[in-house]
Amino acid sequence: MTDGSRIPGGPYTLTQVGFGGVALMGLLATRTLWSTGATLLDLAITVGVAWGVTWLVGLIPMTRRNLVLAFVGAVAAMFKPHGGRYQARPIRLARPHQAIGSTRMPPPVADPQDAELEDAAPEQPPALPERRPERPAPAPAAKPRAAVSAVERLLQQSKNTN
Repeated sequence: MTDGSRIPGGPYTLTQVGFGGVALMGLLATRTLWSTGATLLDLAITVGVAWGVTWLVGLIPMTRRNLVLAFVGAVAAMFKPHGGRYQARPIRLARPHQAIGSTRMPPPVADPQDAELEDAAPEQPPALPERRPERPAPAPAAKPRAAVSAVERLLQQSKNTN
């Protein structure tokens, strides 16, 4: 104030005044959407909400409400590489490429109904024999060993079904 006293709720920063002004203009621009019909009540609501926004922005820590730093951070984030950085260099991903190669697959098993088509088709190489993995013989059951610790003794007792 001009006499040196404090502003109610102040001191206000430029950020608080900016947010309060935007809230005030937004409320005035959209008054037809939320109006109560009483002009004085609408004015009181507008001023109260704008002051509330200004006060709430004042509760944000000072390091997080510097508009210049927020703008600089937003611009820096827009121009950073999409993938980020690794060892102070932008990450560059390899372009996708086609994997080429060949594989040998047995011919499909013919359906008995397609016997007519089989006669007309050229001869195909013989099918590969089907391989079945050999199963190893089961290992003999392990002999129980003497328990060393109390935990091992408890485990042996829990497995014992005598």
